[in-house]
Amino acid sequence: MVSKKAGKQRQAQTDAPIHVLRKRMRARLITDDPELQSVRSVTVRVGDTVEVLRGDFGFPNSVKTDSRGKRLGQSRGRAGVKSTIASVDTKKGIVFVDGVTKTTADGKEEAVPLHPSNLIVTKLNDADPLRRKSIVERSNGGADQ
Repeated sequence: MVSKKAGKQRQAQTDAPIHVLRKRMRARLITDDPELQSVRSVTVRVGDTVEVLRGDFGFPNSVKTDSRGKRLGQSRGRAGVKSTIASVDTKKGIVFVDGVTKTTADGKEEAVPLHPSNLIVTKLNDADPLRRKSIVERSNGGADQ
């Protein structure tokens, strides 16, 4: 039985094994593929095409310039960045998306970490046919056997 206590639930989340943490890194799936219409979310992988919904890089109609920023009462990110996932950090539960960077004080470009719940997967990486097969089976409920 799972505890009702919030502190124990947070501790279980922290102490979870890495394979469980990996499966918890899920993002919503919105695609035009008819085979995947009933699938709500998928585990994120490198190579998936995503759209950033929340955070500095998800606000619509905003352009990043030097004179704008959150302290000035304006949004500072780019409008809904659409790109591919560059890397996934399972331990920290974050992903890095191509093109989502910030400039550090010494002028270097640094990737901005994003939580998978702030992303929408728009296209799956087709490199692994077994992944697609398992997702399609899950969407049909195993009806095509």
